[in-house]
Amino acid sequence: MDQRRLRRTGFTLVELLVVIAIIGVLVGLLLPAVQAAREAARRMSCANNLKQIGLAFHNYESTYSAFPASWYVNPPAPPYNLQSSGVGLLPFLEQEPLHSQYDTSFSATNEGGPISQANVVVISTPLATFVCPSAPGGIDRIYDGIAPAGSLPGLPQITWRAAPSDYCVTSGVLGTFAAAAYADHGGPGGSRHGALLQTTFAAPKSNRMATITDGTSHTFLMGERTGGNRFYSGTRQIDVPAPYSGLQGGGWGDPLNGEHWLAGTVRNPTFPAPEGTCAINCSNLRGSSFHSFHPGGCHFLMADASVQFLSESVAPFPLAARITREKGEAVGALE
Repeated sequence: MDQRRLRRTGFTLVELLVVIAIIGVLVGLLLPAVQAAREAARRMSCANNLKQIGLAFHNYESTYSAFPASWYVNPPAPPYNLQSSGVGLLPFLEQEPLHSQYDTSFSATNEGGPISQANVVVISTPLATFVCPSAPGGIDRIYDGIAPAGSLPGLPQITWRAAPSDYCVTSGVLGTFAAAAYADHGGPGGSRHGALLQTTFAAPKSNRMATITDGTSHTFLMGERTGGNRFYSGTRQIDVPAPYSGLQGGGWGDPLNGEHWLAGTVRNPTFPAPEGTCAINCSNLRGSSFHSFHPGGCHFLMADASVQFLSESVAPFPLAARITREKGEAVGALE
């Protein structure tokens, strides 16, 4: 019998190792492309979320002749009624059933009676429109918020639970960031408020579109800031002690989500974050910077309902010029 017929056919060990090595190289080449494609899809979905929120703002404005406030307070005497702008947007985000469960005569607090506690149930309801797909933790980043006693005159400590929002208002600029932005542009004097002002229930027209005199296509309404109960220095999670961990304002129904005055920070800050000129993707701490998990920058919602993606390397002045509503800066390129 021919001995050649008895030979087994198959791969040798060397051949198998070569094939495995080739597969490994191909996976290494393809994986970044797959990850980039996934991030591109997440980034598009995130921009679409902001677009939907922008349309809700404009439908709200068409109905009430003004944008909602950044947050509402009903002073002067306790009990205070604190409200988020997110609650008012619900009917214009196809969330009318959820809005109908909220009684705007009361705050959403754990310490209040049945109505206040029912309001907490509403604002702790996760809504996909307010969540960026690139943010870690998904839609279920429920957290505990707090307003310490004395935050407003006569205010007792109140707490609530809130569902996340990866988008917050652009309240204005101050501190180190404002000083750097306007150092060569006449100084930081004048109005440095953002498009949406905090107001009382009795003064809803303070946020009329006509008051955005810098132009709706040149002024932000909102920007990305990773919400929920996790805190980041860049993309590295950091620990933040109480009570600040409850003061983040990272929820769509959290009144503190309407108070984000940008003082800036530094790259890779620790807690407490020092002020600085870094304003995008340095930290998600309230007041420190805008923040996302998109490589290279963040999305911003303009007052005309368009959406822009800004590089994290944008200079302080053009960024500040788009945050302020009526300072009258000559708007330059976002480079």
